[in-house]
Amino acid sequence: MESISNARIFDILAKSQKHYAKQLEPVCKKWDLTRNEMDVLLFLHNNPWFDRAADIVSHRGIAKSHVSLSVNHLERRGLLERRFEPSDRRAVHLVLTFQGRAVAAEGCLAQRRFFSALYAGITEEEFAQWKHTVERICANIDNMDISE
Repeated sequence: MESISNARIFDILAKSQKHYAKQLEPVCKKWDLTRNEMDVLLFLHNNPWFDRAADIVSHRGIAKSHVSLSVNHLERRGLLERRFEPSDRRAVHLVLTFQGRAVAAEGCLAQRRFFSALYAGITEEEFAQWKHTVERICANIDNMDISE
């Protein structure tokens, strides 16, 4: 169980995040977007059932203030729009515009390239086991009491 030290796992995660950012960088530059703005577009594109700013905050772990700034900028750029719930004007749904979907699709291609390289040489069985393990770790994290 200790073939990879626990500290090394954090190094691996940081390295993978660096490579992921490098894959998205050309798309961000092309469209003059920050990484947070691209993350918002990709989240909405990849998770259409989660369409509120609060969903992005809770599922992606991006600070509320960063999500708010990103949404405002993306709306001004015409990449997304806010739609208000008719029965409750406080409920705001974020919807990608046609251009927003096109930009997000480019980001998705970069994501696919990254994950394709990341999982190269891994069998379906290995991937299924890895996914199961990660889901259990995520559940353990969700159940941790930070105050302990």
